[in-house]
Amino acid sequence: MVRGLKLFTERFAQYSGSYVLIGGSACDVLMDEAGLAFRATKDLDIVLCVEALSPAFVDAFWAFVEEGGYEIRQRGDGKRQFYRFSKPASREFPSMLELFSRSPEGLDIALDSHLTSIPAEDAVNSLSAILLDDDYYQCIQRGRREIDGVPILGVEYIIPFKVRAWLDLSQRKVAGEAVDSRDIRKHRGDIFRLYGLLPRGDRVKVSVPIQRDLKEFVEAMPREAGLNIEDFGIRQQSLAQVLATLVGVYALER
Repeated sequence: MVRGLKLFTERFAQYSGSYVLIGGSACDVLMDEAGLAFRATKDLDIVLCVEALSPAFVDAFWAFVEEGGYEIRQRGDGKRQFYRFSKPASREFPSMLELFSRSPEGLDIALDSHLTSIPAEDAVNSLSAILLDDDYYQCIQRGRREIDGVPILGVEYIIPFKVRAWLDLSQRKVAGEAVDSRDIRKHRGDIFRLYGLLPRGDRVKVSVPIQRDLKEFVEAMPREAGLNIEDFGIRQQSLAQVLATLVGVYALER
């Protein structure tokens, strides 16, 4: 389990409708439920649900940050409301908290004056941009579930998020931006790690723009250098079979 996740979940049990975990922390919970190991991850990626966000949650969150003694406190600039807190004084607390909000106010309080800016080239910008997209935000509303009291995004909806992040970072890398190739490979690897948890035979309804993203990923994978799906625990299927399954699950035939 991700360090500090149990503590965070317990402290915010009464606000479970106000947020959803996505990213590596959600993947870790899903894989753990299936009895499988996931790669090491230290941050909690938290999406605030604007529809259920309350002043009480905001107050409780800032109290948590203060109690944890987080040394580094950062905020993104512009309309992309995201926050990062790291280097807690207590090892009981999560190593890093990353919050994303579509609300213009975000976590707007007096403590904002103590927040430094997150660099524009930071990989977190990619995820914040995705969450501004209505289609992907609706995925969060549709795909939310709870495991042992932890509100997370279900595997069938995390995969499209990972695909969009992979596409976004790959395109930015090609355009000459300073993107770490390890972040690109991380998202690609997570997609194949999560593949084994996808419900077989079911169809997952996603919007046409998300289908386009998924199709672009499927079409790109046969050309990916250094890709060996056995590295992600897939040993009974070929890459072509895996991609064909994704096509079927997300109805990408058209």
